[in-house]
Amino acid sequence: MPLKSGALTRQEKQFVHAMTRTNNPTEAARMAGYTQPSSRGGDLMRRPEVVARVQAEVQHVLQTRGAEVGVRVLIEIAEGEKFTGPARAMAARELVKLSGVGSRTEDDSRPLHMLSAAELHAKALKAQAWLDELERNTIEHEPAPSPTEGGGFFD
Repeated sequence: MPLKSGALTRQEKQFVHAMTRTNNPTEAARMAGYTQPSSRGGDLMRRPEVVARVQAEVQHVLQTRGAEVGVRVLIEIAEGEKFTGPARAMAARELVKLSGVGSRTEDDSRPLHMLSAAELHAKALKAQAWLDELERNTIEHEPAPSPTEGGGFFD
C-alpha cells in the first residue's frame, strides 16, 4: 500500500533495489517479499514514482559502478599486450576523451552537461559578446556573416 506522503515504503524500496539488479519485475517483487510477485511486480512498475526511482537508481549504478568497470576495461585493453593494435588504439583514444585531455581547444564540442561551471560561464560570455557584435553591426535587410565564414563584417 503506497504511503500518502508519496514516499516509498520499505518493501517498495527493496523492490526498487532488486529491480535495479534483476530488471525483472516478478523476480524483484519476489526478492522484496511480496505475495503474488507476478502481479505485484507489474502493478509496481505501473506507478510513476516507482519507475522514476528505478530509473534514478539504474542511472546512479551506471555512473558509479558502470563507469568504474568501463574505465578499468579500457585501461586493461589499452595496456594489454594480448590485444591487437587497433583495439589498444581505440581504448587509448576513448580514455583520452574521457579524461578531457586534448579537448580544451577553441572548437570544444563536448556536450554542455560535461562542462564545468567556469567553462559554461566562459561559453555564455563568448556567445553574448558575439550577439552584441551582431546587433551593433547588422545593416538592415543584409544577413550578418556567420562566425565560421571568417573575416570581419565589412570584408
